[in-house]
Amino acid sequence: MKHVFHAHTHAKKIFIDEIAYDSKLRNTSPYLKLLISLYGLLLCLIAQSYWISGLILVCMLLGMACLGKTKWHDILHLMQIPLAFLILGCVMLLIKITQTPDHMLLRVDLGSWTVGISRESLSHFSHLFLRCLAAISCMYFLSTSTPMTELFTALRRLHLPVFLVEMMELVYRYIFVLLEIASQMRHAQECRLGYANIRTGSYSMGQLISNLFIRAYRQAERTYMAMESRGYTGEIRTLGYVYHTKHWQIWLSVGYIAVLSVATAVCKIWGIGG
Repeated sequence: MKHVFHAHTHAKKIFIDEIAYDSKLRNTSPYLKLLISLYGLLLCLIAQSYWISGLILVCMLLGMACLGKTKWHDILHLMQIPLAFLILGCVMLLIKITQTPDHMLLRVDLGSWTVGISRESLSHFSHLFLRCLAAISCMYFLSTSTPMTELFTALRRLHLPVFLVEMMELVYRYIFVLLEIASQMRHAQECRLGYANIRTGSYSMGQLISNLFIRAYRQAERTYMAMESRGYTGEIRTLGYVYHTKHWQIWLSVGYIAVLSVATAVCKIWGIGG
């Protein structure tokens, strides 16, 4: 839990918006980047092929680094954040419990039961893990090349429900505020030896979560009052931005979608990487 918490606080230090504003793709239309990201995400979910997932992952990472000029150091740090959750979520597919230990690559016998890793479970684990990484890279490609205010404006112009877009704006804005508060509270607890052992650590973590919930509720009330005092009428308005999408970016996007579509069809027909 400690390592996961520090990984989240590190996301604030990197601060994706700063990367997005420095990206060379910032002036590209967000609609084009939305299309690329969502199309890759859709194929990650329906392709059922680790070759397609690997291709999407490589393309998204190269797009961030080569086209957006995002530093590899920042990309790797961003990709590390969800790794703990991915491993915890996929590890149950890797471990197999059975009474017939045939074809086990690694195994531990516990009486009549056997706990181990089979070739099939290893294949399922690696397949799902790669698909999740590819899907995450699609979202990171979008968020590291498009400032969130511009992305929310684009979603509003695509006629998404106004209430949904505004909730996304507020959650994104205050998640970093709450992370900063949580970091300060945890630091204060550590100075008082609040995590000296498992028992005190569990108690301190419970106190941190409960106090953070109370502070979040109070902060929400203060925010709403502040918005009303400044003329809030039910819609958050932001200024638009003029985009300059180049022709080669459009053709590259078309080529990317075409290659993915053909590769997905080939893998589906020939049963490759399933």
